[in-house]
Amino acid sequence: MDTQIKYPLIIRLLHWGMGLIIITLLCVGLYMASIPDDAANKYNLYPLHKAFGFIVLTLLFVRLPARILTTTPSPQTGLKTWEIKLSHAVHGLIYLAMFTMTFSGYLMSSTFPYSHGLDIFGLFTIPDITSKSEQWSGIFHEIHEVTAFLFIALLILHIAGALKHRFIDAPEQDVLKRML
Repeated sequence: MDTQIKYPLIIRLLHWGMGLIIITLLCVGLYMASIPDDAANKYNLYPLHKAFGFIVLTLLFVRLPARILTTTPSPQTGLKTWEIKLSHAVHGLIYLAMFTMTFSGYLMSSTFPYSHGLDIFGLFTIPDITSKSEQWSGIFHEIHEVTAFLFIALLILHIAGALKHRFIDAPEQDVLKRML
């Protein structure tokens, strides 16, 4: 029997912290995409969006080893096999979306002809890692955009699953308490 009830503190902090930043970035990204190209404030949010996106990418390189190296609880008692498999698939795809979303954003910025590195809140600049190319910037923009919508779908599944186990299933199937 698994005696560990909660995920390790580092995993819980990264989960909630990154989750808050990612959901905010998705909302801001959707808002930025809806601003007309000729609007005076079109590019006001981009530096913050890029900086927080790079922070998520950096935190992902902390989260992955932490997730691999820490002991995590076994699946909750009473969950069906398909629920466990779906959970593992969704979690794996969320990790893939986190990487694809953030790295494609960095590559989009890096290849954009008028971008000169990622400004991190005026403290320092992350240099571009590619040559400038409108074509590649457009490709990375498409990847970034498609991943955003896939990410939103995955987050809906993730949150719906946690709420189902919390409010509909038996109390021993509540997976949310392990992440609180």
